[in-house]
Amino acid sequence: MVSRNRPLPGVPRLNLDSPGDLVVTECEWHISPLGRSYFVNHNTRTTSWKKPAPERPAGSLMPECVIEGHSKCIWSLVYLGVSCNVMSASDDGSIRQWKRDGEPVGKPLESGGGGITSMAVSLNETMVICGGVDSKLRLWNIKKGSMIGDPWEGHDAPVRCLDWSPNALEIASGSQDGTIRRWNPDIGRQIAPPIKTSHGWVYAVKYSPQGDKFASGGVGAICIWSKDGKLLIEIKGHEDKVTSLCWSKDGAHIFSASFDDTIRKWRAIDGQELVVFRGHANVVRSLCLSLNEDYIVSASNDCSIRIWDLKTNQPVGDPPLHDDQVLTVTMSPDGKYIASAGLDKKIYVWSLEAALKVVGADDGNAKLKERPARPRVVRHPIQAKKIGSARYGNDFFGSESDRAAPPARPSSLIRWRRLLTSIHLGTRPASSSQPSERQSRHWYFNLFSGGNSSHTVEVAPGRKKNRIAISPPSKAEVDAAMQRINGNQTNSSTQPGQPAAGAQGSQARPTETQQSTGGMGEVSYEVSCCGFFFGRRSTSRQS
Repeated sequence: MVSRNRPLPGVPRLNLDSPGDLVVTECEWHISPLGRSYFVNHNTRTTSWKKPAPERPAGSLMPECVIEGHSKCIWSLVYLGVSCNVMSASDDGSIRQWKRDGEPVGKPLESGGGGITSMAVSLNETMVICGGVDSKLRLWNIKKGSMIGDPWEGHDAPVRCLDWSPNALEIASGSQDGTIRRWNPDIGRQIAPPIKTSHGWVYAVKYSPQGDKFASGGVGAICIWSKDGKLLIEIKGHEDKVTSLCWSKDGAHIFSASFDDTIRKWRAIDGQELVVFRGHANVVRSLCLSLNEDYIVSASNDCSIRIWDLKTNQPVGDPPLHDDQVLTVTMSPDGKYIASAGLDKKIYVWSLEAALKVVGADDGNAKLKERPARPRVVRHPIQAKKIGSARYGNDFFGSESDRAAPPARPSSLIRWRRLLTSIHLGTRPASSSQPSERQSRHWYFNLFSGGNSSHTVEVAPGRKKNRIAISPPSKAEVDAAMQRINGNQTNSSTQPGQPAAGAQGSQARPTETQQSTGGMGEVSYEVSCCGFFFGRRSTSRQS
């Protein structure tokens, strides 16, 4: 269970390198009482402060170089054509330049306005424009490492995409405020009114190679605009947000990536869908075309990069794999290397030639399937005779030894029934002159019986009159007692001092007695339970 949207009261909301989805199945993100994130990996039965990374299948393609230096996720990459250096823009608020072997070039360009979410380099590679979460644009001189002028203001929300026009006379920016704005790079001002799009957030904006139009992508739609900002055509077909766009060199086709896990090829003139590329298991974030347009490369949230052959429209080669979601991908001007980056804060440089080596017809798809697509929690039933958690096994919360399940206890109704049946009534004449013979008694008393058998407890003879009988009265004794009771109530001719018929057998219960003074009979009921004695006397007088 992921608790990132429910921080504890008084604890600052933590940002797990937004968009922040966990890519390892059976993994959960929690926040400790002190506000620190920790992760529970149910696959390995471990808990760690560090976000778990998916395992790399054996035999996977290894990168030529891994470049580290950013402290947060990397949103954008651009190759410089002359030097083949790569520039990166990160959520840590900096732009950095690297050589192919990972050596940094110059000092980082610090925006000072929060995370940088988009970046574009001028055609002469002397300037770079960036947009960030503070909704402002900043223009930098790459060689001097300094910002040119003041930040450009106009958008009301974070800037998601940027692009230079082919003639380098204008820059287009798209924002989460749903507008596209065009700027003059020389003065840092807008050259036309903002364009309000119909697709909400603007995730992608791209000029055509001819510079006569540009395209934008958003929620479920691609819009193509004329140079003066008029809508030419709206293309619908994606089932979710469009995240990246590429034009073919002749401007006849557009390639788009989407949150619906697909890449699509469209005819630009009429918006006809031509090809749907399926193979990624999660959101496709970024696209780039090879120099000769033989391949298109895609980066996805499924932690992989895919290379697609545009002649067969099928993925080829061994898919390069990241340790986390991949947010951006670009290709070197010489067409030999691919650079990719994302949530793991690293830049991976891959050899296109090595990636295109044949690994078997289905090996690429098989390796990709080994990587998890979306987090999914599978609940397993807890075994009856096991202890601990079924998800972790017996060795997580308790010992590994099995414990037998306790026997089923009878219901409360059955226990009370057994209790009452084990209590016997004992009576004797209340005023009898002859003491009853002392005999050994047995108590059949079992309040919480675990089975059907009752344990007998021997009790020594006592002198008290309150006793619990050894056994229930016989049928003859009961009949005799009932006759005596009925006789007292119905036979008024009974003489004082003369016992009623059937009065022999003084051990019957209940018992009626007559005193020599004549005139009354007493019946005594006495019950002993749990150390308490209960008795009742019924006395009948005759006038």
